Amino acid sequence: MYFWKCWRETRVSFYVFLLIAVTLAVLPWKIMDYAMGDLGAGQFFALAWMMLVFASSALLSVAGMSLGSTGISEEFAHKTAGFLLTKPRSIRFFVWTAWAANALQFLALTGTMVLMGASILSWRCHVPFTGRLLLTFVPGLIMTLLMFGMTYLLGVLHRNGRNGFISCLGVVIVFPIILKSLEYFWHVHLPSPGDMYPVEMSEMILHPELIATLPRLWPLVGWLLVALACPFIAQLVLERTEL
Repeated sequence: MYFWKCWRETRVSFYVFLLIAVTLAVLPWKIMDYAMGDLGAGQFFALAWMMLVFASSALLSVAGMSLGSTGISEEFAHKTAGFLLTKPRSIRFFVWTAWAANALQFLALTGTMVLMGASILSWRCHVPFTGRLLLTFVPGLIMTLLMFGMTYLLGVLHRNGRNGFISCLGVVIVFPIILKSLEYFWHVHLPSPGDMYPVEMSEMILHPELIATLPRLWPLVGWLLVALACPFIAQLVLERTEL
């Protein structure tokens, strides 16, 4: 099955990212315990939780881009697309199977890192982690899904996963600069994935207790739809491409 083919081609990367995820899930409370062990339990928990949120967002974004650069776009690089995409199975099947196989991997990474890290912090600080606290990971998860989908789409457009990864990295670097420039010089605020976060990161660093603030609903829904539109657009592109 094509699903298992995608898994075999990415399982080494998955295991590497899983090892990093487990390590980063353990580090926040160890670092905090070493550097700021004299803090009160509540502030200790808030700072360590914030470190876990930021670490998970950073790691999962890289993992999403890495996994997004594999799949159907690599079939072009390996010169197998002409054979594969002309089989009796539809192009839609191959596009969405490759997307789902890789999406499940970073969702597993997310679940492992979040549950392990949250369980350790809850045990260390004697603070129960609630659904409200777990919602702080949702913007980072949707951001990862967005970067994963963008890399996947750009890989199809380039017909090369590596070029898709580089193009997505360029977008990640340049897009925020453009948004900040428009807002600073012309006071124009365009929709941004940063709108999903309830407060500015700089403010959260100064006031860690804000971690329990609920994320904004409509930006979450909007950017989730954008992320899910990426494989759909990739499918349309391939259906109109001469193989």
